[in-house]
Amino acid sequence: MGDSESLHAQAITHIRINERIEPVDLEPGAPVRVRWWPESDARPGRTAWRVVVYDRPVEEGTEGTENTEGNAENVLGNAGERMADAVDDIARDNAENAAAYASAAQTSAATPIWRSETTGEPSLELSGFAAAPSARYWLVVESTEDGARPTFHPASAPVTFGTAPAADDWQATPIWADPATAASPSGPIASAATAASPSAATASTDDGTPAPVFSHLAQESSDAGDAFFQRPTIKQTEHNGLGWAFLRGVFDLPDEPVRWATLHMTAASVKPGRQFVYRAWLNGTFVGLGPTFPIGDEARTDGFDVTDLIVRGGRNAIGVVAWTLEDQRFLAQLDLGLADGRTLHFGTDGEHWTGIVGNGAYPDSLSTGTQYCESPAEDLVASRYPFALSDPDWIPTATPDGATSSAATPDATVAAGAADWPAAVAKPPFAKLAPTPTDKVQVGYEPVDSVTLTDDNRVIIDFGRAWMGGVRLAPDAERGVAFRIRYGEVLNPDGGVKYQLSAFNTYEETWRIPAGSPAVESWGLKVFRYVEIIGADDDASQAAVRWIAAHPESVDAAAIEYPFDESAAGFEADNRTLNTVWRFCRNTIEAFNGPIYADSWTRERAAYEADAWLQWRSHLLLDDAPSLGAYSVDYLIANRTWPTEWPLYLILAVHDGWMATGDPTQARREYDRLVGLLPERYLDAESGLIVKDPGDSSVMDGDLVDWPPVERDGFAFGRVNTVVNALASQAYADMAELARALGRDDDADRFARTAGRMRAAIHERLFDDFQGAYVDGLDTGADGKPLDHASEHASAFALAFAEVPADRVTRIGHFLEAKGMACSVYTAAVLLEGLYRAGFGRLANRLVASHDRPRSWWNMILAGAGGTSEGWDVSIKGNTTYSHPWAASPAFLLPQGMLGIRPLEPGYRTFAVRPQLEPNHEAEARVPTPYGPIAVHARRGAGKDDPTALTLTVPAFATAEVTLDASAAPVTVEGPARVTL
Repeated sequence: MGDSESLHAQAITHIRINERIEPVDLEPGAPVRVRWWPESDARPGRTAWRVVVYDRPVEEGTEGTENTEGNAENVLGNAGERMADAVDDIARDNAENAAAYASAAQTSAATPIWRSETTGEPSLELSGFAAAPSARYWLVVESTEDGARPTFHPASAPVTFGTAPAADDWQATPIWADPATAASPSGPIASAATAASPSAATASTDDGTPAPVFSHLAQESSDAGDAFFQRPTIKQTEHNGLGWAFLRGVFDLPDEPVRWATLHMTAASVKPGRQFVYRAWLNGTFVGLGPTFPIGDEARTDGFDVTDLIVRGGRNAIGVVAWTLEDQRFLAQLDLGLADGRTLHFGTDGEHWTGIVGNGAYPDSLSTGTQYCESPAEDLVASRYPFALSDPDWIPTATPDGATSSAATPDATVAAGAADWPAAVAKPPFAKLAPTPTDKVQVGYEPVDSVTLTDDNRVIIDFGRAWMGGVRLAPDAERGVAFRIRYGEVLNPDGGVKYQLSAFNTYEETWRIPAGSPAVESWGLKVFRYVEIIGADDDASQAAVRWIAAHPESVDAAAIEYPFDESAAGFEADNRTLNTVWRFCRNTIEAFNGPIYADSWTRERAAYEADAWLQWRSHLLLDDAPSLGAYSVDYLIANRTWPTEWPLYLILAVHDGWMATGDPTQARREYDRLVGLLPERYLDAESGLIVKDPGDSSVMDGDLVDWPPVERDGFAFGRVNTVVNALASQAYADMAELARALGRDDDADRFARTAGRMRAAIHERLFDDFQGAYVDGLDTGADGKPLDHASEHASAFALAFAEVPADRVTRIGHFLEAKGMACSVYTAAVLLEGLYRAGFGRLANRLVASHDRPRSWWNMILAGAGGTSEGWDVSIKGNTTYSHPWAASPAFLLPQGMLGIRPLEPGYRTFAVRPQLEPNHEAEARVPTPYGPIAVHARRGAGKDDPTALTLTVPAFATAEVTLDASAAPVTVEGPARVTL
């Protein structure tokens, strides 16, 4: 293939399979959908594509083929049948190509096992294709612009996808370490609470490492807590060191080429720590961690492509470090596809797997968690840590006191009196297994931004932004050293790290590292921007601290990251504050997406409906990666929380996800459950309003309005709640659109009527003409008296969700402008959404860029936070934490509001561009869509009435409706195009 053809073959580089990047753990037999961003020169009506699937790796220079008419066929079967069927299929249409493929079969070249029909859209379902369990495939997107009998050329490099084992046919047994291998418990851990003395478990050793003494440290306590939030009881198990397990599996492979390898894993239970249970390595390289939170009673399995890590014709080793206090089961199966077509399986069992309890390396410790979850401080004794756990040549040995050899090969010292690790203990099988339908979190190593060495010889490390995970430290010490490691989201007034968090976590650990140790790395999950390293009293530890300060490259943030395409989105304005706020919010989403959307990974580590709706909206505007949001919403549909308003946000989330992606699969699958989330039982037939007792915000179906209560702007509760009704009207309207898209027209008509009646009643009964605002509600019911209070919330929710009549919009805008930011970070997203939609973009822009304290994103940044916080300030919410991705709403509000980039039809098939800029200002944004990125650059003239100039990039298959000024007629631009207006 010549150079021009090679370039054409790489024209499509952005491919998603079931909304994921090269997934290798799809559910066997489930539908497979492929979509891609078209080539830049693709033309609707002229460019056509098809997808070709192979069962073996494909050379990137695979030649194109002529079109084959008729239905696409699944020609899966055994190797001989696949070749024969492929040849016969092609021969029916083109003898020359059939001969070519027959020749390829004889030389074991890659041969298609399935081909799609020709499509004029850059997406299709592999109709008729049934992916087998524990299998791997490769696909190529081919394109053509020829005539009636076109010749297709490869338009993409091959991408791989594969399947998990069948749920009922895993070739593996759950295992865990034998409890009898535990080191003697250290006794009560209360002594660890004193900063000046180590826990009893680490007070003495026989490995030459000095007992760490920190006599220069004084005991400290958190200053968190106020009249509303009191110090809770932290979850703490006395012997949490018994939750650690070191597991190792060894297997030998034949000396045959390996086409592919996938390592599938799960574990139990995620409940104690509300985090992953295992980290796994293969042949010395980190593979992944998990499992993902299950939706119901299933265990979620995660598959990782480990093809490049396999050693053929030799020994291979899997190493696992796990921690949990409940259930304690680990399950793994390595599937390998050989060149001869065979698939080998190596699963956890009592024959090839050994293990010990890991409390020798990780003794009992204080929890770094909260009242919601327990996670142990990693008071590491590195001399007892098996650094060679996944080294194929290592011989694991353990001494009676729990010490573990880290040598790759045995030596005389190890061999003397040390026994091999015992076999792992078989555990009961999992009742139900299901693959996780998302991409996998990985560990990324992020550099230090700045380092400060204090006068008393402490290292204060600033990573410049927040991450979750831990650190990797490589000290250069000729003697053993000991450190206190403290993590924090912000700094104390004295410049030290606030390791006793406002949420009552204590992020402090003791690491004891022998001379010559490899790099030491955290295992668990903490949220931090800052790290403080304090040496023990001995000279070696004090010198090591100074060395770290002089060599900041010796420390990394070992960050747990969900895949994130940094180039997918962008925003920049001629306003430094707006740029800083958008970047701050974007970084928060990148850092805290996690394996599921969580309110915060600092305190609760739990998912909530409104939080997920807001986080998904930001994530969708930042990256073309909708599977994580879809899974998070699925989780919440099955596991609703208590506030009245929260289930309604799931309907909005599914609707907004559909509008962003164009894919109705989730709405179709969850339709009945979504209907069940509508507040039908509270719907008053006569008035059309939601009528209910407000209840308590902390019990099921209690009205929340805002949180914390001080942020409600004095909201008065009645049996008719304006906030609840406005939000419910949007939920019914969105449900009507979803029902219509799914062909459920009767339901769509009913939901639309309900939304219309509810909105009419809101405008008739809840608007106060004298104030030019909506009151908070009605006292006793639909016929009750209006409440004598008009909070910001009532009008903000009405403007965002209830389609305020045009003749009232200006008055509502003035009312909200006078109020300012009289609400929480959560309600701020609703307030700004309504202002942008109603045309008050300049007011919304000023609120996003506000430097007012304490209620502004700028105030969070000034506090030194590395991520957005749930409260504007700790003075407002005493237990505030700085790891709330839902609070990063400017990440979507600025592109959607300031530049006005919004989908009008599902999948951005038609989208709006309606910039709202101050005179003599400009801004630009890039937004990912299913068809490719939209790019907008807008500049408004200096005069009050000067027009807005715009440069716009529209991807193929999309159409923009551009409104440059309120009085201007919309301009239609069909993609692909780059125009200046």
